[in-house]
Amino acid sequence: MKALVICGPTGSGKSRLAVNLAKKLNGVVINADSIQIYREIKILSGRPDFDDYREAPHRLYGIMSVYNTCSVGVWREMALATIKECEFAGKQPIICGGTGLYIKFLLDELSAIPKIPNSIKLEARLELERIGNEDFRDLLAKSDPVSAAKIKTGDTNRLLRAWEVFKTTAKPLSYWHERHKKQNTEHKFFKVLLMPNREVLYSDCDKRFLNFVNQGAVDEARQINITSLSSELPALKTLGLSELIKCANGELELSDAVEQAQRATRRYAKRQITWFRHQLEEDFLIESLDDKETVFDCLDKIANFLKKRSKQSNIYENF
Repeated sequence: MKALVICGPTGSGKSRLAVNLAKKLNGVVINADSIQIYREIKILSGRPDFDDYREAPHRLYGIMSVYNTCSVGVWREMALATIKECEFAGKQPIICGGTGLYIKFLLDELSAIPKIPNSIKLEARLELERIGNEDFRDLLAKSDPVSAAKIKTGDTNRLLRAWEVFKTTAKPLSYWHERHKKQNTEHKFFKVLLMPNREVLYSDCDKRFLNFVNQGAVDEARQINITSLSSELPALKTLGLSELIKCANGELELSDAVEQAQRATRRYAKRQITWFRHQLEEDFLIESLDDKETVFDCLDKIANFLKKRSKQSNIYENF
């Protein structure tokens, strides 16, 4: 079964792209966000709304109580079962979310590449700092020309990763990716990574949280606080929840709670950017959904991947 994966940092527009693709491809949007899975956290998790559900089928959203823990393994089992349901129903599965470990575990890539020793990581970092990104990319090209051709000169993390893998294993990244594909033939994934300009993303995150507050996020936080959850439960890590609970309890002014929550969200987005750049080998990168030329190029690659060009020529219409 061929599936699409739409991933990226919070506030990058993943849901918007996934829903549009689902409408064009007779698809089902499958949640890969570790907080959107909890039914009590609808607003603060940015869960799809009624209009989204009306436009396309959604699965694994709001299906678990905040009293439970949804481990990576539990989510993967549910996701694979949902992909199988899509196969039987003739639907296109579209996995959408920003929880990197969920996605990486779904792709069976957590142990695909041997662990890189810290000494190799330090050696790579020092060499890059000594000669600079451009010469380091040329150095990488001598041992792994495929990766060097794919990676931009300014993408330090991915340059380091490719060099580290070759230095550790004496084999290029492409070898490990091909090996993984041969071992995992039941499902094939096309991974689209949304990676907006950082300042644009931060601004969008700030606006998004204000919108959550306007939708009633303070009341949502108050209701969750009443349930007296254990501090160890993952649901309590929801961005902005602790700040709004303090606001609901009179410990913080709303303006201060919003400012602190926005700051926490920006920091989280920054960590996600770093994680995706370093850990995910995407098939297509989109920096802006407003760049129609890039989006149409992505649609072209998806159509080739699905081998549905003749049947899905309308994929480009009104996108």
